[in-house]
Amino acid sequence: QLVTKKSPKFEVLEPLSIWRDNKNPLIFCHTEGEEEYLANISEEGNVMSKFNTAEIDQVEKVYVCLVKKEGVLPENINIMSQYNAQCSKIKDRLKKHHVQHVNTVVGSQGGEWDYVIFSLVRSLPEYRIEPNPTDGWRKENLGFINDDHQINVALTRARKGLVIIGNKRLMKCNDIFNKLLEDYGRHGCLDDAENFPPVQKRRK
Repeated sequence: QLVTKKSPKFEVLEPLSIWRDNKNPLIFCHTEGEEEYLANISEEGNVMSKFNTAEIDQVEKVYVCLVKKEGVLPENINIMSQYNAQCSKIKDRLKKHHVQHVNTVVGSQGGEWDYVIFSLVRSLPEYRIEPNPTDGWRKENLGFINDDHQINVALTRARKGLVIIGNKRLMKCNDIFNKLLEDYGRHGCLDDAENFPPVQKRRK
């Protein structure tokens, strides 16, 4: 059976206790954070990049759970974002937890890790989300999320489990994420960030 990029096949013999469905070791954690801006210095000069503190908080919570409660080695986890500012902020936050891999989606291309945490960054209050968005609106408010190739790369880097952190209401404006969210919802793999990771006993 062929497995498309949009339908990754996970190599899981002993799934972690955090998953809702052991056959589908993945979760979309809904959080309504706020986009902020950070100037990144590049060859072209100062480039404004986005970050999202609420998502960084959730990334830290998930990462610490994987390492300290589930016993996953730091080198087997890749944290991804499409935004350099988010990657920089995550690296700073997780230094104390000995994080090893924080990469942009482009920088992650060609690599695979047991577990991937993908922070989407883009967010809007619900009242600002268009019910029938135009292509121009999507370009302005979803940015890199509209890059189907990058999204396919991001969704296929994990061998054993994938955690996506983002604003589900905004992501539904993107065709790929709208279908993904419907699929995750059917399998019980969609929840508010405050409920994930679930409270659990330490693994022996």
